[in-house]
Amino acid sequence: MTWLAQWSLKILLLPWVKFFYRLRRFGVVNVPKKGGVLLLGNHVSYIDSFVLYLTSPRPIRFVVLARYTQMKAIGWFLKMFGVIPIQPSQAKKAITDCIDALKAGDMVCLFPEGGLTRLGVVDEFKKGFEIIARKSDCQVVPVYMDGLWNSIFSFERGRFFSKRPHGLFCPLQVAYGPAVSANEANTESIREAVMAQSVEAFAKRRDFELPLEKAVIRSLKKNKGNPLFVEYGKKGPRVWTRSQTLGMATAISRRWINHRPDESDFVGVMLPPGAMNAVINLGLFLAGKTPVNLPFTIDQEELKKTAHSIKPLGMKTVITSRAFIPHLIDFWEGDVGSFIDMKSLASIQGSPMGLMERLRAKIEPAWVTCWRLDLNNREFSRQAVGLVPVAGESPILLSSANLHRNAVQVGAADFVGRDDVIFTEDSLSVPEGLTLACWTPLLGKGKVVARSFSLREETGLLKEALNEQEVTLLSGSRNFYAGLGESVGGRMLKYALLFGPVLQKEIKQWEAKLGIPLCRAWSSHGRVATMSRPDPNDPSTSHHQIQIGRLPGAVGRFLPGIAVRVKGTGIQMRFDPVSDDEIQGLWLDGPDQAELDKQGFLSFLAAGSDPPERAKKSP
Repeated sequence: MTWLAQWSLKILLLPWVKFFYRLRRFGVVNVPKKGGVLLLGNHVSYIDSFVLYLTSPRPIRFVVLARYTQMKAIGWFLKMFGVIPIQPSQAKKAITDCIDALKAGDMVCLFPEGGLTRLGVVDEFKKGFEIIARKSDCQVVPVYMDGLWNSIFSFERGRFFSKRPHGLFCPLQVAYGPAVSANEANTESIREAVMAQSVEAFAKRRDFELPLEKAVIRSLKKNKGNPLFVEYGKKGPRVWTRSQTLGMATAISRRWINHRPDESDFVGVMLPPGAMNAVINLGLFLAGKTPVNLPFTIDQEELKKTAHSIKPLGMKTVITSRAFIPHLIDFWEGDVGSFIDMKSLASIQGSPMGLMERLRAKIEPAWVTCWRLDLNNREFSRQAVGLVPVAGESPILLSSANLHRNAVQVGAADFVGRDDVIFTEDSLSVPEGLTLACWTPLLGKGKVVARSFSLREETGLLKEALNEQEVTLLSGSRNFYAGLGESVGGRMLKYALLFGPVLQKEIKQWEAKLGIPLCRAWSSHGRVATMSRPDPNDPSTSHHQIQIGRLPGAVGRFLPGIAVRVKGTGIQMRFDPVSDDEIQGLWLDGPDQAELDKQGFLSFLAAGSDPPERAKKSP
């Protein structure tokens, strides 16, 4: 009778869940068809068990807190599904019950984090499951649920339940990984396996079924009148709405297509960070070119190094400022290239074509814009953007898929929320600038505020921008925070992000000036890889376990959709989903001297500095 009730419920509810949650499952062939199986996965929301039960090819018995089975409203329902109750004071009995169930051939699921994440990322795995796996000698299957952070049942927006859904649908992806033997299952190996499945699940999001070009245009067509970029200059703030940004970018794209300066796919962009730089990047990208963002400097030695590093690309055109061109007289080492003044592109917005594109950005359907620019056949693997973070380094080239996923990753766990206002003046030649000051906002997460390049030292202007624009998030490098000089305030600021090497004592000094927590982050291989945030512990969550959002000396946890493993004294990372025959070649080497602790925090063993990375791939 219990079996009939379970299957009746599954048949009745599964269509509705699939409708509202657009449920997708992958890797179900990895679940053994018979015998005891211990299912271990991430714990995001109050409906995790329900989602797993509906996607699993076998019935599951869940381990739940005993107090839930004693509630009249849901106790009968839980007992019908054969849950295994656990009381913190009688943990041994629950372990014994799990072992007995597994030996009897059941599939048992528990969440090794021990509680719901309030950070949106995978937390520390507790050791209890190791005893269960070894004593039952069962296979262990890792699983990752992606997308649940956006549901009303998670702690997204700082609370459970009492919030409006973002929309009618909340797409979910569930990935089951290859089974691990009982002898090999421990907290490190299973956490690594679960994070590996996060790559597979994250990459299957419906967001990524569209080429990045079409996704950006659709995003900018929504809330057309909302500000996207705000730049403070001598005449006050200049606001770029979402439609203005799209109109300017499409005008640049059309002009480039109609009057190509050269046939090279690569175009250098040597400009200070700001709205115009982001728009030029987008315009070139829509034109089918690959903008390569170069360090903006007048140091002749650094310029020579940059010119030498990009030579293999065959780049013949660089967009820069007219005032900057005299410093670049020897950049090409001969008459082999040309410079384009940024103002000649900026003047397009006042031209008839520019005015027409701005009008079209407001009234034209997205599909028409995509058709006009011939975006329907763009390749996901094409080189979308390049960057040279440090003069002399080889350019990092990111595919359209790489860029798209990383722009979404920084918002997947609410490090950057939909309504955040980001103040950042990071160059687009570094990953954090490219992502936070350009592509993440273009895709609908956040508004960007900055000062014009000539006014970067004006602390008073910074205060004005923070308060007038109600900035919620600061992002910058050590040089930015060291140059603050005095308290800057900001009534809406939640916390600040710091990329790059820094000493802990400096963080404390800057926190005192800002009056908000300063959280570290780290970029690698052209992408933002780790981030941290303040601890999510407040009186309203006192009945939940303590969770740590940042750790002194650590640069944060890896973002959803990134796999990591320890290799010797260093780490390796994997950003992209792969098949078994490709997996070994796509692990990218990180720092040689790095440590990944049991909570998932990454630390560098060289105090106060981030060691250089090995740019090669793992053999």
